[in-house]
Amino acid sequence: MGEVDLQLHFEDATQSNFFEESLISKNLNTVISYLSPSFLKGAELDLLICDDALMQKVNRDRRGFNKTTDVLSFPLFHLYPPIPYQMMGEIIISLDTLKKQAIEIGHSELDEFYRLLVHGVLHLFGYDHETNENDAILMREKEDECLALIFDRFHGS
Repeated sequence: MGEVDLQLHFEDATQSNFFEESLISKNLNTVISYLSPSFLKGAELDLLICDDALMQKVNRDRRGFNKTTDVLSFPLFHLYPPIPYQMMGEIIISLDTLKKQAIEIGHSELDEFYRLLVHGVLHLFGYDHETNENDAILMREKEDECLALIFDRFHGS
């Protein structure tokens, strides 16, 4: 079975020091397989790491909110017919906000990165925490389940 092809992009090349693409791809595929074992493999997912300024611009231009945020997701797989190759969507993560939130929450930047990545993937699968409290609870539960899969791998549990 094929895997989702991760296309990792950096607004600033210096941001790439923080990321190990092969590990991100492996963890991403673990999460996607957990959420949907029959998901069409061979799809592509774009992941952009940017700063708060670009995140604010994207949030303003594409969602109408003139402020930065930690993560945005834009599902695209529904735009294409069911063919062997699909564009799953794109996730944008602000490295500036990631670093601030890691300090505020009290965990590592790597932990925060995966929290945001999983959050973005869940949005691509249709989960939404903004519609009502029950959906928010369900999304948090799924987020915790997915993060446990990733962090068990890191911590050898």
